[in-house]
Amino acid sequence: MSTRSFIARQIDDDTYRTIYCHMDGYLTYNGALLLDCYNTPEKVDELLNLGDLSFLTSKLNPDPSKPHSFDYDMRQEGVTVAYGRDRGEKNTGAVDLPMEYLQRNARVMAYCYVFTKDNEWKYFKGGMSDKTLKDVKTDVDREYSKYGISQRPEGYYGFLNEEIAESMKAEMNESIADIQDDNNLETIEHS
Repeated sequence: MSTRSFIARQIDDDTYRTIYCHMDGYLTYNGALLLDCYNTPEKVDELLNLGDLSFLTSKLNPDPSKPHSFDYDMRQEGVTVAYGRDRGEKNTGAVDLPMEYLQRNARVMAYCYVFTKDNEWKYFKGGMSDKTLKDVKTDVDREYSKYGISQRPEGYYGFLNEEIAESMKAEMNESIADIQDDNNLETIEHS
């Protein structure tokens, strides 16, 4: 099942340049990716220029020397898949919409992400009566803190549940132990 989302950039008081993203729209995937990888007006525009997406990754453009298409066996790993560029669909470009449209159609979208005129990522959850824009970073961090993780692991974009969180905490503890061992070794060598 897909977690569909809108991704938009505020153009003026009530105009939002918008694309659709079919997969992984939840906060700990699309929300975190938008924060980390698409956090300037130029990067957001580059993303929106691709038009509607099957799924988003940290890399927009495929290596031109290798094949890349919508077909699973022809996709370059780690590259965003766009309906227009990669499947040849028509009428998939970004469209300018009012917030009322985004809110009205949010019942079929899990999330709506908005890059504001203040260059911040905000969102509202689809299907909820409260369509107030909330801060993406605050709520991504809150998702991790629910599982006892005080800092989101760099470069992780994906679903989060108890099992995944426990695995992350174990990896973090192992990394901390390795750093402490290295520091202790340096202290001994300098003694």
